[in-house]
Amino acid sequence: MESIRNFRPLGGQTTVAGRRVRSGLIYRSAHLAEATDSDMEALVELGIRTVFDFRNDGDIAMEGPNRLPDGVVQVSLPMAGSVNPSGIREDFASLSAEELEERFGNGNAFQRMKEVSGRSVSNPERAAQFGEFVRGVLAPEAAPVLFNCSAGKDRTGWAASLLLLAVGVPEPEVVDHYLETNQHVAPSRFGDLLMPIATVHEDYFAEQMKVLADTWGSFDQYWADGLGLDVGHRQALREMLLI
Repeated sequence: MESIRNFRPLGGQTTVAGRRVRSGLIYRSAHLAEATDSDMEALVELGIRTVFDFRNDGDIAMEGPNRLPDGVVQVSLPMAGSVNPSGIREDFASLSAEELEERFGNGNAFQRMKEVSGRSVSNPERAAQFGEFVRGVLAPEAAPVLFNCSAGKDRTGWAASLLLLAVGVPEPEVVDHYLETNQHVAPSRFGDLLMPIATVHEDYFAEQMKVLADTWGSFDQYWADGLGLDVGHRQALREMLLI
């Protein structure tokens, strides 16, 4: 992709039962507001039918709406952004370098991102939205699907992780996929202060799994009580994604 950052597929992972996640059905990315004509052609070639946009109104006001090929169905599931959970974007626009250092230096940015990552799992409203996302993925004629947020790493990261966990991919492989985001970040664009916000870290995922256990008890309970899904949805996801 020319201008769609962090664009990549789910697929190729091996489950604990020895089955493999099918490629060509699920894709993830950052926002598509700057998609070029070439990017649009690539989306058509991939057969993308449905796009789930996790961005909220504030994100879209700053970045612009997704640019999509004709005929692609877009589903809006606006979530609070991990990149901007409590005004981080406004902080960078309004605070001096010294104020930013005080607020985000000394490990504060890293700790803040850990906490935000955990809240993406513990928040009941957010969980219900992810449940709606899974139902949308399973809807007839929805696939191939693409889901995105602003940077394609936090909201999108957990969406990808829960799909992989749901079909039985072991945590180490889920983490490997999660960390691929960092291959799509240009370090020269960010100073040391920003890197914990611009990237993902295995500790962010570990925090999500810890909070999941503390809040819901287990992934199965999160699936049922948080996402509002049943064993039928999980079996349908396995049948769709596994070969």
